[in-house]
Amino acid sequence: MNSMENRKNEHERPRRRFCKVVDGPIIKRLYATMTTAELAQLLGLTEKQVKNYVYRENVEQWARKDAATLARINSEKGRKGGRPRKKL
Repeated sequence: MNSMENRKNEHERPRRRFCKVVDGPIIKRLYATMTTAELAQLLGLTEKQVKNYVYRENVEQWARKDAATLARINSEKGRKGGRPRKKL
């Protein structure tokens, strides 16, 4: 393996191009209640493509996840939860 082959695997490769007319309404409807990775997988896009669209449309209310969804995602990912650390 050379260094070019290694570099290809470091980032997520785009699956298809993002189309605002097609993907925008679906993202607007589902973003607040789903994880970004699940939504991207459902649409066949990369997570970065979804995040970039949400960032561009950030002034609107739909571009913010509700508190219950954030709590669920954080508990699954281990932030503010999960296994307690050992006390020294």
